[in-house]
Formats: sequence, C-alpha cells, structure tokens
Amino acid sequence: MANLDDLQKQHEARLEAVLGEIGGRGAESDWALVRALVHKAVHFAAGRKSVQFCALATFLGEMIGHAHQLQHGGDQAAPAHHDVVH
Repeated sequence: MANLDDLQKQHEARLEAVLGEIGGRGAESDWALVRALVHKAVHFAAGRKSVQFCALATFLGEMIGHAHQLQHGGDQAAPAHHDVVH
C-alpha cells in the first residue's frame, strides 16, 4: 500500500490535467478556482469523515506559510502588503 505522500502525488498528478483545462483564464478566474478547490476539499473531508479536523486544520495552516513562500520567496526585506487583508 502506498504511503500518504505517494497517494498525494498520485492525486495531484490526476488533478493536474483537470487544472490545465480550467485554469489560466485570468487572475479572477484562477482565484475563483483556488477558492473552489479549497472549499470543495474541506467539504470532501467533512463529508467522508475520513479526515480528522485537527489534521485538516494543521495542514491548512501549513499551506498558508507554503503559499506565502511560493508567492513572495525568501525576500525578508520586501515591503509588507495590506491590500488583501480581512
């Protein structure tokens, strides 16, 4: 049986084809796609009751830091941004 990382890579590879079809239609569309994926993933996990809430919350927290690093890199001197804050 494959471990969690292997299973994740398999799922990501299958999703890549779908994302290639529906992504890339502009910034607003891509943002809507990201929101939809996260929202559906949360409902998927809750509906299946196969994922513990704490594991999901921890992973989402880790993804916040990961996304920030991917977007901004390691430039600690970059100016702070406050344009998309709730």
